[in-house]
Amino acid sequence: MERLLAPHEEAIDAAGIRLVLHTELDGDLDEATLAQALVHLHECYPLSAGRITTRAGEGRAIVRVEERAAAPVLGRGSDIREEISAPLDWEQGPLLRVSVVRDGRTRVVMTLPRAFADAMSYQALHQRLWTIYTALATGRPVPAEPVRPALGPALDDVLAARFTPSKLRDFVAERARLDTQAPPALLPALASQGGGPGTDLNFGITSVEAGPDLCEKLLQRARNASLSLNSLVSGALLTSLRTLFPTHGEPVRMLCTMAVDMRRRLTPPMPAEILQSAATTTSMRLWIDSRARPEDVGRNVAAQLRADLDSGAAAMELAAFPYMLDQHPPSLVITNVGTIAEPPLPQGLRISRVRLAPLGHVPMIFAVISRYQGRLTIDLTHSRAWYTETQIKELSGHLSATLDAT
Repeated sequence: MERLLAPHEEAIDAAGIRLVLHTELDGDLDEATLAQALVHLHECYPLSAGRITTRAGEGRAIVRVEERAAAPVLGRGSDIREEISAPLDWEQGPLLRVSVVRDGRTRVVMTLPRAFADAMSYQALHQRLWTIYTALATGRPVPAEPVRPALGPALDDVLAARFTPSKLRDFVAERARLDTQAPPALLPALASQGGGPGTDLNFGITSVEAGPDLCEKLLQRARNASLSLNSLVSGALLTSLRTLFPTHGEPVRMLCTMAVDMRRRLTPPMPAEILQSAATTTSMRLWIDSRARPEDVGRNVAAQLRADLDSGAAAMELAAFPYMLDQHPPSLVITNVGTIAEPPLPQGLRISRVRLAPLGHVPMIFAVISRYQGRLTIDLTHSRAWYTETQIKELSGHLSATLDAT
């Protein structure tokens, strides 16, 4: 079983962008049981042992799932930074990498190519893994229903059928015109060298967390402003980033790219369990001055997002992906994961934290918003080949202060 990579999948694969889901556990983790659970997980998700290669004579990238491929093997590590930054060879496979990292804390780190995973499907995979683990640990029947289809159709093709090629070209040309008139501000890539990536090929994840009390206050503040929590936090992120641009109080043009789940917007809807990249993005252009409040910026973000969904612009960004590759890079990429459900676990074991992070050696800063066990977390992820720790720490400091003040 195989198919060609769609344009957006191929571009993500070429950039080497991975999606890491890492959990922190309290209690006694049985590694032998977890290794056994991976075998059963492979039976449910054959794509987990797939590989990305090229079709002979064509040079086009394909994803291939072989019937007799071995299940992913559980790895072990002692450094979380090394694990999330480990070199990967998706041509050899498997696509799914799972390791237990013990460095004073116990973490389970799952890594998939971003080309074949998104927040929805990754959470479903995560839930299935721990459901199987719990069944094995407690002697209950192991859920073995395979996820169908094992390899879904490319979202690019599904969405492109909605538009004519000329409409897509006009859409891209208008976006290019807007950015030529007022180029969006970018955080200087201080770790880069000669216009390209620097020598540090590690990834960084810096987290800003609001405990249950502060999270509830932020929720109430969002309701009072007739906003979603995601819109309010997006406003806080953008006003915090705005402080890093010294412009003497003048407005700064910013380009915010926001991930949009397309699964429930397809006909018929695509189940969350299907392992696939089924998210598009929509790009919002905003003028933000030094006095802007998170509520005001969040209201602007919410209005533009709603308009892009209603007009089909969000779908066009993915349908027109081959034309979008030369577009201006975003000031910030925001993904709202929503509330992460607690997986079922045997007595004596608890997952205290769950993180989801897109990581790639690209000159972009990713912000992932999630909630788990009543806490709000914003993970700022970046490549150290482009940005320094000092830059990201400064951004996280402004964000933390903005959330407290909000």
